[in-house]
Amino acid sequence: MVAVPAGEFTMGSSEEDKSNHALSLGLFKPWFADESPEHRPFSNSYFIDKFEVTNRQFYIFCQATDHKPPRIWGGPKYPEDLAQHPVTHVNFYDASAYAQWVGKRLPTEIEWEKAARGDRGRVYPWGYKFQVDVANIPQSSKAKGELKPVGSYPQGASVYGAEDMVGNAWEWVWDYYLPYPESKYSNKNYGEKYLLVRGLSYMGVGHFPEKEYQKVVRLKSRAAYRQKLHPLVREKDVGFRCVKDRHPLFEKWFGDKKTPS
Repeated sequence: MVAVPAGEFTMGSSEEDKSNHALSLGLFKPWFADESPEHRPFSNSYFIDKFEVTNRQFYIFCQATDHKPPRIWGGPKYPEDLAQHPVTHVNFYDASAYAQWVGKRLPTEIEWEKAARGDRGRVYPWGYKFQVDVANIPQSSKAKGELKPVGSYPQGASVYGAEDMVGNAWEWVWDYYLPYPESKYSNKNYGEKYLLVRGLSYMGVGHFPEKEYQKVVRLKSRAAYRQKLHPLVREKDVGFRCVKDRHPLFEKWFGDKKTPS
């Protein structure tokens, strides 16, 4: 795991999709709308998994608890060459059960976004400029992506050292799909029906003309981007990582290391 210090950070976005670009493409919400307004929440310090939970880790959990393995494995164990790939085809409750078993929990939306952006509002985990080659995301509308072993893109790590926070697999977080405080955007999907996944996946963003595709990938790769999903759904490109609270005595003895953003 890697440490994330206590403090405020920049969350969300105050940009606007004034041309209604997203809706013109058939997407269900305007760009940035459910990310507004940009705000500065406080989080206590915590640890977050450096990588997404792997097939091997989830297999050990299934063996120890008799939990049902992901159907995508095709049997009780994952294919041997996929041991270090992120576990996917797990729903929110599968992910929560694993987290509890290992003495951790799923990250809140605040914790996930802070670990991805740092405290100075990076747009992407790696910085402020989009780079398609530092994360496992498809580079064109014709590219056929696939999951890769965790840690395959160290150059895309966040300022705290968390890797694959954009690309590889979407990741479950603990919060319902709800508006941010003081948001003026209304969405019929808000409420206690959908939960959130974060971080985009290797599968891309759907079928668009190449120019539009590149723009959609760039916008959905932002660490502030929010995606809803029903908690019972299992998708082949949705996984998770865990967090753990830092004990108060740790802060008393060692304090927070200052990490440049």
